[in-house]
Amino acid sequence: MEGTTSLKQREKNMYADLILYNSVIYTMDETRPTASKIAIKEGKIVAFDQDADPYCGPQTRKIDIKGKTILPGLIESHAHPLNYAANLLELDLRAEVAPDIHSILAAVRKKAEELPEGEWILGMGWDDSKLKERRFPTIEELSAAAPHHPVFLKRTCIHNAVVNQKAFEKSGLSENPVDPEGGHFHRNPETGKLSGLIQENAMSEFAVPTLTIDQLKQAMLQAQQHFYEWGITTVHDMAVKKEEMMVYQQLQKQADFRLKVRLWLWALSQMGWNGMENEVLALGIESGYGNDRLNIQGLKYMLDGSVGGKTAAVSSPYEHEEDNCGLLYMTREKLCDHVARVVKHNLRVSIHGIGERAIDMALEAIEQSGTPEQNKNMRHRIEHCALATKDHLERMASREIIAASSIGFIYSIGDSYLKNLGEKRAERVFPHASFKKYGITAPGNSDMPVCHGNPFYGIYTAVTRKTIGGQQLGTKEAISVQDAIQSYTVDAAYSGFDEEIIGSLSIGKYADLIVLSEDPFTIHSDQLKDIKVLLTMIEGETVFQRTRKEGYSYV
Repeated sequence: MEGTTSLKQREKNMYADLILYNSVIYTMDETRPTASKIAIKEGKIVAFDQDADPYCGPQTRKIDIKGKTILPGLIESHAHPLNYAANLLELDLRAEVAPDIHSILAAVRKKAEELPEGEWILGMGWDDSKLKERRFPTIEELSAAAPHHPVFLKRTCIHNAVVNQKAFEKSGLSENPVDPEGGHFHRNPETGKLSGLIQENAMSEFAVPTLTIDQLKQAMLQAQQHFYEWGITTVHDMAVKKEEMMVYQQLQKQADFRLKVRLWLWALSQMGWNGMENEVLALGIESGYGNDRLNIQGLKYMLDGSVGGKTAAVSSPYEHEEDNCGLLYMTREKLCDHVARVVKHNLRVSIHGIGERAIDMALEAIEQSGTPEQNKNMRHRIEHCALATKDHLERMASREIIAASSIGFIYSIGDSYLKNLGEKRAERVFPHASFKKYGITAPGNSDMPVCHGNPFYGIYTAVTRKTIGGQQLGTKEAISVQDAIQSYTVDAAYSGFDEEIIGSLSIGKYADLIVLSEDPFTIHSDQLKDIKVLLTMIEGETVFQRTRKEGYSYV
Protein backbone atom coordinates (compact mmCIF):
# COMPACT_ATOMS: atom_id res chain seq x y z
CA MET A 1 0.00 0.00 0.00
CA GLU A 2 2.81 2.37 0.87
CA GLY A 3 4.55 1.66 -2.43
CA THR A 4 1.38 2.35 -4.40
CA THR A 5 0.90 5.67 -2.60
CA SER A 6 4.51 6.68 -3.30
CA LEU A 7 4.10 5.81 -6.99
CA LYS A 8 0.94 7.87 -7.28
CA GLN A 9 2.68 10.76 -5.55
CA ARG A 10 5.64 10.54 -7.93
CA GLU A 11 3.29 10.50 -10.92
CA LYS A 12 1.44 13.50 -9.54
CA ASN A 13 4.70 15.36 -9.04
CA MET A 14 5.78 14.85 -12.64
CA TYR A 15 2.57 16.19 -14.22
CA ALA A 16 2.08 19.82 -15.20
CA ASP A 17 -0.49 21.97 -13.46
CA LEU A 18 -1.48 23.65 -16.71
CA ILE A 19 -1.01 23.22 -20.45
CA LEU A 20 -1.87 25.94 -22.97
CA TYR A 21 -2.29 24.61 -26.52
CA ASN A 22 -3.44 25.57 -30.02
CA SER A 23 -1.63 28.90 -29.79
CA VAL A 24 0.98 30.95 -31.65
CA ILE A 25 3.70 31.42 -29.05
CA TYR A 26 6.51 33.89 -29.63
CA THR A 27 8.91 32.97 -26.86
CA MET A 28 11.46 35.80 -27.41
CA ASP A 29 14.05 33.07 -26.78
CA GLU A 30 16.47 32.62 -29.70
CA THR A 31 16.96 28.92 -28.93
CA ARG A 32 13.24 28.24 -29.49
CA PRO A 33 11.60 31.27 -31.14
CA THR A 34 8.10 29.81 -31.59
CA ALA A 35 5.86 27.07 -30.23
CA SER A 36 2.21 26.07 -30.14
CA LYS A 37 1.95 24.41 -26.74
CA ILE A 38 3.42 25.20 -23.32
CA ALA A 39 3.42 23.21 -20.06
CA ILE A 40 3.53 24.95 -16.68
CA LYS A 41 4.23 23.44 -13.29
CA GLU A 42 4.49 25.24 -9.95
CA GLY A 43 4.52 28.59 -11.67
CA LYS A 44 7.36 27.82 -14.08
CA ILE A 45 7.67 26.61 -17.66
CA VAL A 46 8.66 22.95 -17.99
CA ALA A 47 8.14 22.04 -21.67
CA PHE A 48 6.96 23.05 -25.15
CA ASP A 49 5.11 21.35 -28.03
CA GLN A 50 5.47 17.56 -28.16
CA ASP A 51 7.76 17.63 -25.11
CA ALA A 52 4.78 18.91 -23.14
CA ASP A 53 2.66 15.81 -23.83
CA PRO A 54 4.27 13.57 -21.17
CA TYR A 55 3.46 16.27 -18.59
CA CYS A 56 -0.28 15.97 -19.22
CA GLY A 57 -1.82 13.98 -16.38
CA PRO A 58 -5.32 13.37 -14.99
CA GLN A 59 -5.27 16.57 -12.91
CA THR A 60 -3.59 18.80 -15.50
CA ARG A 61 -5.76 21.73 -16.55
CA LYS A 62 -5.78 22.33 -20.31
CA ILE A 63 -6.73 25.58 -22.05
CA ASP A 64 -7.37 25.88 -25.79
CA ILE A 65 -5.99 29.28 -26.84
CA LYS A 66 -7.91 29.03 -30.13
CA GLY A 67 -5.07 30.15 -32.35
CA LYS A 68 -4.37 33.35 -30.48
CA THR A 69 -0.90 34.80 -29.91
CA ILE A 70 1.05 34.38 -26.68
CA LEU A 71 3.93 36.64 -25.63
CA PRO A 72 5.99 36.85 -22.45
CA GLY A 73 4.52 39.18 -19.84
CA LEU A 74 5.57 42.74 -20.60
CA ILE A 75 8.00 44.60 -18.35
CA GLU A 76 7.50 48.31 -17.70
CA SER A 77 11.11 49.40 -17.15
CA HIS A 78 10.44 52.93 -15.92
CA ALA A 79 7.23 53.96 -14.21
CA HIS A 80 5.77 55.47 -11.07
CA PRO A 81 3.09 52.93 -10.15
CA LEU A 82 2.15 54.42 -6.80
CA ASN A 83 1.95 57.90 -8.28
CA TYR A 84 -0.36 56.46 -10.91
CA ALA A 85 -2.36 54.74 -8.19
CA ALA A 86 -2.60 57.96 -6.18
CA ASN A 87 -3.75 59.81 -9.28
CA LEU A 88 -6.75 57.51 -9.47
CA LEU A 89 -7.94 59.37 -6.37
CA GLU A 90 -7.35 62.83 -7.92
CA LEU A 91 -8.93 64.86 -10.72
CA ASP A 92 -8.23 63.24 -14.09
CA LEU A 93 -7.14 66.12 -16.34
CA ARG A 94 -5.84 64.20 -19.35
CA ALA A 95 -6.71 65.76 -22.71
CA GLU A 96 -9.19 62.98 -23.56
CA VAL A 97 -11.10 63.86 -20.35
CA ALA A 98 -10.49 67.61 -20.10
CA PRO A 99 -9.74 68.91 -23.63
CA ASP A 100 -9.82 72.61 -22.74
CA ILE A 101 -9.31 74.99 -19.84
CA HIS A 102 -13.07 75.34 -19.40
CA SER A 103 -13.25 71.60 -18.63
CA ILE A 104 -10.38 71.85 -16.12
CA LEU A 105 -11.99 74.77 -14.31
CA ALA A 106 -15.35 72.99 -14.28
CA ALA A 107 -13.75 69.94 -12.63
CA VAL A 108 -12.10 72.19 -10.03
CA ARG A 109 -15.40 73.97 -9.27
CA LYS A 110 -17.24 70.67 -8.90
CA LYS A 111 -14.59 69.30 -6.51
CA ALA A 112 -14.70 72.55 -4.51
CA GLU A 113 -18.42 72.01 -3.98
CA GLU A 114 -17.75 68.51 -2.63
CA LEU A 115 -14.86 69.27 -0.25
CA PRO A 116 -14.90 71.28 3.00
CA GLU A 117 -13.28 74.71 2.69
CA GLY A 118 -9.50 74.65 3.12
CA GLU A 119 -8.99 71.12 1.81
CA TRP A 120 -6.65 70.65 -1.14
CA ILE A 121 -7.94 70.02 -4.65
CA LEU A 122 -5.41 67.84 -6.46
CA GLY A 123 -5.30 66.88 -10.10
CA MET A 124 -3.02 65.36 -12.70
CA GLY A 125 -2.60 65.09 -16.44
CA TRP A 126 -3.14 68.48 -18.14
CA ASP A 127 -0.96 69.18 -21.15
CA ASP A 128 -0.92 72.70 -22.58
CA SER A 129 0.22 71.37 -25.98
CA LYS A 130 -3.04 69.40 -26.23
CA LEU A 131 -5.46 71.85 -24.66
CA LYS A 132 -7.67 73.75 -27.08
CA GLU A 133 -6.20 77.07 -25.88
CA ARG A 134 -2.59 75.83 -26.10
CA ARG A 135 -1.76 77.33 -22.70
CA PHE A 136 -1.97 76.48 -19.01
CA PRO A 137 -4.73 77.57 -16.59
CA THR A 138 -3.70 80.76 -14.80
CA ILE A 139 -3.59 81.57 -11.10
CA GLU A 140 -6.49 83.99 -11.58
CA GLU A 141 -8.68 81.38 -13.28
CA LEU A 142 -7.95 78.74 -10.65
CA SER A 143 -8.49 81.21 -7.80
CA ALA A 144 -11.87 82.18 -9.22
CA ALA A 145 -12.87 78.52 -9.63
CA ALA A 146 -11.92 77.63 -6.04
CA PRO A 147 -11.36 80.74 -3.92
CA HIS A 148 -11.54 78.84 -0.61
CA HIS A 149 -9.56 75.72 -1.54
CA PRO A 150 -5.85 75.40 -2.32
CA VAL A 151 -5.47 73.93 -5.84
CA PHE A 152 -2.45 71.95 -7.10
CA LEU A 153 -2.72 70.45 -10.59
CA LYS A 154 0.27 68.55 -12.00
CA ARG A 155 1.14 68.65 -15.67
CA THR A 156 1.32 65.26 -17.41
CA CYS A 157 5.15 65.35 -17.22
CA ILE A 158 5.05 65.79 -13.38
CA HIS A 159 7.78 68.43 -13.74
CA ASN A 160 5.33 71.35 -13.68
CA ALA A 161 2.12 72.23 -11.91
CA VAL A 162 -0.39 75.07 -11.76
CA VAL A 163 -1.73 76.46 -8.49
CA ASN A 164 -4.12 79.11 -7.22
CA GLN A 165 -3.60 81.93 -4.72
CA LYS A 166 -4.95 79.83 -1.85
CA ALA A 167 -2.19 77.26 -2.46
CA PHE A 168 0.44 79.97 -1.89
CA GLU A 169 -1.33 81.11 1.27
CA LYS A 170 -1.82 77.57 2.63
CA SER A 171 1.89 76.85 2.07
CA GLY A 172 3.08 80.05 3.74
CA LEU A 173 4.57 81.43 0.54
CA SER A 174 4.76 85.15 -0.19
CA GLU A 175 3.57 86.88 -3.34
CA ASN A 176 7.22 87.27 -4.33
CA PRO A 177 8.79 83.85 -3.64
CA VAL A 178 12.46 83.19 -4.30
CA ASP A 179 13.26 80.46 -6.85
CA PRO A 180 14.75 77.38 -5.12
CA GLU A 181 17.77 75.65 -6.63
CA GLY A 182 16.60 73.71 -9.67
CA GLY A 183 13.14 75.30 -9.62
CA HIS A 184 11.22 78.29 -10.90
CA PHE A 185 8.09 80.30 -10.09
CA HIS A 186 6.91 81.42 -13.51
CA ARG A 187 5.71 84.98 -13.96
CA ASN A 188 3.56 86.67 -16.56
CA PRO A 189 6.10 88.35 -18.88
CA GLU A 190 3.80 91.34 -19.36
CA THR A 191 2.85 92.07 -15.75
CA GLY A 192 5.70 90.45 -13.82
CA LYS A 193 3.13 88.81 -11.51
CA LEU A 194 2.98 85.11 -10.65
CA SER A 195 1.24 83.19 -13.41
CA GLY A 196 0.41 80.12 -11.32
CA LEU A 197 2.85 77.86 -13.18
CA ILE A 198 5.50 76.32 -10.94
CA GLN A 199 8.38 74.31 -12.32
CA GLU A 200 10.61 71.51 -11.03
CA ASN A 201 11.86 72.01 -7.44
CA ALA A 202 9.50 74.93 -6.88
CA MET A 203 6.76 72.30 -6.53
CA SER A 204 8.35 71.10 -3.30
CA GLU A 205 7.61 74.50 -1.71
CA PHE A 206 3.91 73.66 -1.47
CA ALA A 207 2.38 71.87 1.53
CA VAL A 208 0.49 69.30 -0.52
CA PRO A 209 -0.91 66.53 1.73
CA THR A 210 0.12 62.91 1.22
CA LEU A 211 -2.04 59.81 1.24
CA THR A 212 -1.94 57.31 4.10
CA ILE A 213 -0.28 53.91 3.69
CA ASP A 214 -3.66 52.17 3.70
CA GLN A 215 -5.03 54.55 1.05
CA LEU A 216 -2.00 53.90 -1.15
CA LYS A 217 -2.34 50.13 -0.74
CA GLN A 218 -5.96 50.17 -1.81
CA ALA A 219 -5.19 52.46 -4.72
CA MET A 220 -2.31 50.23 -5.81
CA LEU A 221 -4.52 47.15 -5.85
CA GLN A 222 -6.85 49.07 -8.15
CA ALA A 223 -3.95 50.20 -10.34
CA GLN A 224 -2.59 46.65 -10.52
CA GLN A 225 -5.63 45.61 -12.50
CA HIS A 226 -4.84 48.28 -15.08
CA PHE A 227 -1.29 46.91 -15.45
CA TYR A 228 -2.67 43.42 -15.99
CA GLU A 229 -5.12 44.73 -18.58
CA TRP A 230 -2.13 46.19 -20.48
CA GLY A 231 -0.15 42.93 -20.19
CA ILE A 232 2.36 44.25 -17.64
CA THR A 233 3.57 41.60 -15.21
CA THR A 234 6.71 43.33 -13.88
CA VAL A 235 7.27 47.02 -13.22
CA HIS A 236 10.25 49.17 -12.20
CA ASP A 237 9.22 51.88 -9.73
CA MET A 238 11.66 54.73 -10.26
CA ALA A 239 10.95 56.94 -7.24
CA VAL A 240 10.74 54.79 -4.12
CA LYS A 241 10.79 56.58 -0.76
CA LYS A 242 9.92 55.45 2.76
CA GLU A 243 6.18 55.36 2.09
CA GLU A 244 6.53 53.32 -1.09
CA MET A 245 8.82 50.86 0.68
CA MET A 246 6.17 50.34 3.34
CA VAL A 247 3.36 49.95 0.82
CA TYR A 248 5.18 47.37 -1.32
CA GLN A 249 6.42 45.34 1.65
CA GLN A 250 2.92 45.14 3.08
CA LEU A 251 1.31 44.39 -0.27
CA GLN A 252 3.77 41.57 -0.93
CA LYS A 253 2.26 39.70 2.00
CA GLN A 254 -1.19 39.81 0.39
CA ALA A 255 -2.33 37.02 -1.91
CA ASP A 256 -4.10 39.48 -4.22
CA PHE A 257 -0.92 41.39 -5.07
CA ARG A 258 1.01 39.41 -7.69
CA LEU A 259 2.80 42.12 -9.68
CA LYS A 260 6.59 41.80 -9.65
CA VAL A 261 8.16 45.11 -8.60
CA ARG A 262 11.71 46.42 -8.98
CA LEU A 263 12.56 49.27 -6.63
CA TRP A 264 14.75 52.25 -7.53
CA LEU A 265 15.26 54.29 -4.39
CA TRP A 266 14.93 58.07 -4.63
CA ALA A 267 18.42 59.33 -3.81
CA LEU A 268 18.26 63.06 -3.05
CA SER A 269 15.57 65.41 -1.77
CA GLN A 270 14.07 66.90 -4.93
CA MET A 271 10.65 67.72 -6.41
CA GLY A 272 9.08 67.61 -2.95
CA TRP A 273 10.27 64.05 -2.29
CA ASN A 274 12.68 63.17 0.51
CA GLY A 275 15.89 61.42 -0.54
CA MET A 276 17.06 58.12 0.94
CA GLU A 277 20.72 57.95 -0.04
CA ASN A 278 22.21 58.43 3.43
CA GLU A 279 19.82 55.97 5.09
CA VAL A 280 20.44 53.33 2.40
CA LEU A 281 24.21 53.57 2.78
CA ALA A 282 23.96 53.55 6.57
CA LEU A 283 21.98 50.30 6.46
CA GLY A 284 24.46 48.65 4.07
CA ILE A 285 21.80 47.85 1.48
CA GLU A 286 23.16 46.67 -1.89
CA SER A 287 21.58 46.24 -5.30
CA GLY A 288 19.70 42.95 -5.60
CA TYR A 289 18.47 42.85 -2.02
CA GLY A 290 15.09 41.12 -1.91
CA ASN A 291 13.53 38.27 -3.86
CA ASP A 292 12.06 37.48 -7.28
CA ARG A 293 8.84 39.31 -6.47
CA LEU A 294 10.27 42.45 -4.87
CA ASN A 295 13.86 43.65 -4.86
CA ILE A 296 16.02 46.76 -4.72
CA GLN A 297 17.75 47.76 -7.94
CA GLY A 298 19.71 50.85 -6.91
CA LEU A 299 19.46 54.62 -6.49
CA LYS A 300 17.75 57.10 -8.83
CA TYR A 301 19.08 60.61 -9.50
CA MET A 302 17.35 63.51 -11.25
CA LEU A 303 19.37 65.77 -13.54
CA ASP A 304 16.96 67.71 -15.73
CA GLY A 305 13.29 68.21 -16.48
CA SER A 306 11.07 67.53 -19.48
CA VAL A 307 10.91 68.58 -23.12
CA GLY A 308 7.17 69.22 -22.87
CA GLY A 309 7.75 71.60 -19.97
CA LYS A 310 10.87 73.08 -21.67
CA THR A 311 13.03 72.21 -18.65
CA ALA A 312 15.11 69.34 -20.08
CA ALA A 313 18.76 70.47 -20.32
CA VAL A 314 19.20 70.67 -24.09
CA SER A 315 22.34 71.83 -25.90
CA SER A 316 20.65 74.60 -27.90
CA PRO A 317 17.56 76.70 -27.06
CA TYR A 318 14.02 75.50 -27.45
CA GLU A 319 12.14 76.65 -30.52
CA HIS A 320 11.22 80.35 -30.43
CA GLU A 321 13.06 80.85 -27.11
CA GLU A 322 16.47 82.37 -27.62
CA ASP A 323 17.85 81.86 -24.11
CA ASN A 324 16.01 78.81 -22.71
CA CYS A 325 18.10 75.62 -22.69
CA GLY A 326 16.32 74.03 -19.74
CA LEU A 327 17.43 73.35 -16.17
CA LEU A 328 20.03 71.19 -14.46
CA TYR A 329 19.20 70.06 -10.96
CA MET A 330 22.77 69.99 -9.68
CA THR A 331 26.37 70.67 -10.62
CA ARG A 332 28.59 68.17 -12.39
CA GLU A 333 30.81 67.89 -9.32
CA LYS A 334 27.91 67.19 -6.99
CA LEU A 335 26.51 64.43 -9.19
CA CYS A 336 29.94 62.81 -9.61
CA ASP A 337 30.48 62.80 -5.84
CA HIS A 338 27.13 61.14 -5.15
CA VAL A 339 27.48 58.50 -7.87
CA ALA A 340 31.06 57.58 -6.88
CA ARG A 341 29.96 57.28 -3.27
CA VAL A 342 27.05 54.89 -3.81
CA VAL A 343 28.79 52.75 -6.44
CA LYS A 344 31.51 52.00 -3.87
CA HIS A 345 28.73 50.52 -1.74
CA ASN A 346 27.68 48.11 -4.53
CA LEU A 347 24.66 50.10 -5.58
CA ARG A 348 23.65 50.65 -9.19
CA VAL A 349 22.58 54.10 -10.35
CA SER A 350 19.90 55.28 -12.73
CA ILE A 351 20.18 58.91 -13.77
CA HIS A 352 17.35 60.90 -15.34
CA GLY A 353 18.87 62.55 -18.41
CA ILE A 354 16.72 63.79 -21.29
CA GLY A 355 18.64 66.66 -22.87
CA GLU A 356 22.16 66.44 -24.31
CA ARG A 357 23.71 68.37 -21.41
CA ALA A 358 22.11 66.07 -18.85
CA ILE A 359 23.12 62.88 -20.69
CA ASP A 360 26.70 64.14 -20.88
CA MET A 361 26.78 64.80 -17.12
CA ALA A 362 25.25 61.41 -16.38
CA LEU A 363 27.85 59.66 -18.51
CA GLU A 364 30.73 61.47 -16.86
CA ALA A 365 29.43 60.60 -13.40
CA ILE A 366 29.14 56.92 -14.31
CA GLU A 367 32.49 56.80 -16.10
CA GLN A 368 34.41 58.25 -13.16
CA SER A 369 32.72 55.90 -10.67
CA GLY A 370 34.71 52.84 -11.78
CA THR A 371 36.69 51.11 -14.49
CA PRO A 372 35.00 50.20 -17.80
CA GLU A 373 34.73 46.59 -16.62
CA GLN A 374 33.18 47.64 -13.30
CA ASN A 375 30.69 49.81 -15.19
CA LYS A 376 29.73 46.87 -17.38
CA ASN A 377 29.14 44.62 -14.38
CA MET A 378 26.84 47.18 -12.73
CA ARG A 379 24.58 47.83 -15.75
CA HIS A 380 24.03 51.46 -14.78
CA ARG A 381 21.17 53.22 -16.53
CA ILE A 382 20.41 56.60 -18.06
CA GLU A 383 16.69 57.19 -17.85
CA HIS A 384 14.79 58.47 -20.92
CA CYS A 385 18.03 59.22 -22.81
CA ALA A 386 16.05 61.16 -25.40
CA LEU A 387 18.70 63.21 -27.20
CA ALA A 388 21.83 61.06 -27.15
CA THR A 389 24.55 62.22 -29.55
CA LYS A 390 27.00 60.05 -31.48
CA ASP A 391 29.61 60.68 -28.77
CA HIS A 392 27.12 59.62 -26.10
CA LEU A 393 26.24 56.44 -27.98
CA GLU A 394 29.89 55.46 -28.31
CA ARG A 395 30.54 56.06 -24.63
CA MET A 396 27.43 54.16 -23.56
CA ALA A 397 28.36 51.21 -25.75
CA SER A 398 31.92 51.05 -24.40
CA ARG A 399 30.67 50.87 -20.80
CA GLU A 400 27.51 48.86 -21.59
CA ILE A 401 25.35 51.54 -19.99
CA ILE A 402 21.64 50.92 -20.45
CA ALA A 403 19.42 53.46 -22.19
CA ALA A 404 16.09 53.21 -20.38
CA SER A 405 14.31 54.76 -23.33
CA SER A 406 10.88 56.33 -22.87
CA ILE A 407 9.80 55.47 -26.39
CA GLY A 408 6.17 55.74 -25.23
CA PHE A 409 6.68 59.51 -25.05
CA ILE A 410 6.52 59.79 -28.83
CA TYR A 411 2.94 58.53 -28.92
CA SER A 412 1.55 60.41 -25.92
CA ILE A 413 3.52 63.68 -25.97
CA GLY A 414 5.47 63.56 -29.21
CA ASP A 415 3.53 66.51 -30.60
CA SER A 416 5.03 68.72 -27.90
CA TYR A 417 8.50 67.42 -28.83
CA LEU A 418 7.96 68.58 -32.42
CA LYS A 419 6.73 71.94 -31.22
CA ASN A 420 9.48 72.55 -28.66
CA LEU A 421 12.46 70.96 -30.43
CA GLY A 422 11.66 71.50 -34.07
CA GLU A 423 11.46 68.82 -36.75
CA LYS A 424 15.20 68.14 -37.12
CA ARG A 425 15.87 67.52 -33.43
CA ALA A 426 12.59 65.68 -32.90
CA GLU A 427 13.57 63.14 -35.55
CA ARG A 428 16.45 61.90 -33.42
CA VAL A 429 14.72 61.60 -30.03
CA PHE A 430 14.66 58.13 -28.45
CA PRO A 431 17.00 56.76 -31.14
CA HIS A 432 16.24 53.05 -30.97
CA ALA A 433 17.75 52.24 -34.35
CA SER A 434 20.99 53.86 -33.21
CA PHE A 435 20.85 52.07 -29.86
CA LYS A 436 20.64 48.78 -31.76
CA LYS A 437 23.43 49.78 -34.15
CA TYR A 438 25.78 50.48 -31.23
CA GLY A 439 24.73 47.37 -29.29
CA ILE A 440 23.13 49.36 -26.46
CA THR A 441 20.41 47.64 -24.45
CA ALA A 442 17.38 49.96 -24.57
CA PRO A 443 14.28 48.79 -22.67
CA GLY A 444 11.15 50.70 -23.61
CA ASN A 445 8.90 52.44 -21.12
CA SER A 446 6.13 54.98 -20.64
CA ASP A 447 7.18 56.72 -17.40
CA MET A 448 3.53 56.39 -16.45
CA PRO A 449 1.61 58.39 -15.31
CA VAL A 450 3.58 60.88 -17.41
CA CYS A 451 2.27 58.99 -20.45
CA HIS A 452 -0.35 56.30 -20.94
CA GLY A 453 0.82 53.01 -19.45
CA ASN A 454 -0.23 50.71 -22.31
CA PRO A 455 3.05 49.18 -23.64
CA PHE A 456 1.50 48.57 -27.06
CA TYR A 457 1.48 52.33 -27.58
CA GLY A 458 5.23 52.25 -27.03
CA ILE A 459 5.68 49.26 -29.33
CA TYR A 460 3.58 50.98 -32.00
CA THR A 461 5.54 54.21 -31.83
CA ALA A 462 8.92 52.45 -31.79
CA VAL A 463 7.95 50.93 -35.14
CA THR A 464 6.08 53.87 -36.73
CA ARG A 465 7.46 56.95 -34.88
CA LYS A 466 3.91 58.37 -34.99
CA THR A 467 2.29 60.57 -32.34
CA ILE A 468 -1.24 60.46 -31.03
CA GLY A 469 -1.85 63.50 -33.24
CA GLY A 470 -0.80 61.58 -36.35
CA GLN A 471 2.51 63.38 -36.85
CA GLN A 472 5.68 61.39 -37.50
CA LEU A 473 9.07 62.05 -35.93
CA GLY A 474 11.02 60.79 -38.93
CA THR A 475 11.70 57.13 -39.71
CA LYS A 476 15.48 56.87 -39.39
CA GLU A 477 15.20 55.73 -35.78
CA ALA A 478 12.30 53.31 -36.36
CA ILE A 479 12.83 49.64 -35.48
CA SER A 480 11.16 46.32 -36.33
CA VAL A 481 8.26 44.76 -34.45
CA GLN A 482 10.62 42.07 -33.17
CA ASP A 483 13.01 44.65 -31.73
CA ALA A 484 10.16 46.72 -30.28
CA ILE A 485 8.70 43.74 -28.42
CA GLN A 486 12.18 42.73 -27.31
CA SER A 487 12.59 46.14 -25.70
CA TYR A 488 9.61 45.39 -23.44
CA THR A 489 10.63 41.80 -22.68
CA VAL A 490 14.21 40.54 -23.06
CA ASP A 491 15.88 43.95 -22.87
CA ALA A 492 13.74 45.11 -19.97
CA ALA A 493 14.54 41.92 -18.05
CA TYR A 494 18.27 42.42 -18.67
CA SER A 495 18.03 45.98 -17.36
CA GLY A 496 16.92 44.59 -14.00
CA PHE A 497 19.28 41.58 -13.82
CA ASP A 498 16.17 39.44 -14.37
CA GLU A 499 17.17 37.61 -17.55
CA GLU A 500 17.36 34.23 -15.76
CA ILE A 501 13.78 34.35 -14.48
CA ILE A 502 11.59 36.49 -16.80
CA GLY A 503 11.64 38.32 -20.15
CA SER A 504 11.26 35.28 -22.39
CA LEU A 505 9.21 32.09 -22.33
CA SER A 506 11.97 29.60 -21.60
CA ILE A 507 12.17 26.36 -19.65
CA GLY A 508 12.82 27.10 -16.00
CA LYS A 509 11.57 30.69 -16.13
CA TYR A 510 8.39 31.98 -14.54
CA ALA A 511 5.24 31.48 -16.58
CA ASP A 512 4.45 35.18 -16.83
CA LEU A 513 2.62 35.49 -20.15
CA ILE A 514 -0.13 37.25 -22.07
CA VAL A 515 -2.64 36.25 -24.76
CA LEU A 516 -3.35 38.87 -27.43
CA SER A 517 -6.31 39.77 -29.62
CA GLU A 518 -4.06 40.08 -32.68
CA ASP A 519 -0.70 38.79 -33.84
CA PRO A 520 1.69 41.78 -33.78
CA PHE A 521 3.94 40.10 -36.34
CA THR A 522 1.25 39.75 -39.01
CA ILE A 523 -0.96 42.85 -38.70
CA HIS A 524 -0.22 46.25 -40.25
CA SER A 525 2.05 48.39 -38.07
CA ASP A 526 -0.68 51.03 -37.64
CA GLN A 527 -2.77 48.39 -35.84
CA LEU A 528 -0.17 47.66 -33.17
CA LYS A 529 -1.60 50.32 -30.85
CA ASP A 530 -5.03 48.66 -31.02
CA ILE A 531 -3.92 45.24 -29.74
CA LYS A 532 -5.81 44.15 -26.64
CA VAL A 533 -4.66 41.73 -23.97
CA LEU A 534 -7.22 38.95 -23.61
CA LEU A 535 -5.57 37.15 -20.72
CA THR A 536 -2.65 37.78 -18.37
CA MET A 537 -0.94 35.09 -16.30
CA ILE A 538 1.65 35.47 -13.57
CA GLU A 539 3.45 32.29 -12.57
CA GLY A 540 0.81 30.24 -14.31
CA GLU A 541 -2.16 31.84 -12.56
CA THR A 542 -4.71 33.96 -14.39
CA VAL A 543 -4.76 37.50 -12.98
CA PHE A 544 -6.78 39.14 -15.78
CA GLN A 545 -9.20 37.89 -18.39
CA ARG A 546 -11.22 40.02 -20.79
CA THR A 547 -14.95 39.27 -20.89
CA ARG A 548 -17.13 38.34 -23.85
CA LYS A 549 -19.17 41.52 -23.37
CA GLU A 550 -16.20 43.61 -24.50
CA GLY A 551 -16.53 42.16 -28.00
CA TYR A 552 -13.16 40.41 -28.27
CA SER A 553 -12.41 36.81 -29.13
CA TYR A 554 -12.65 35.01 -25.84
CA VAL A 555 -10.07 32.55 -24.52
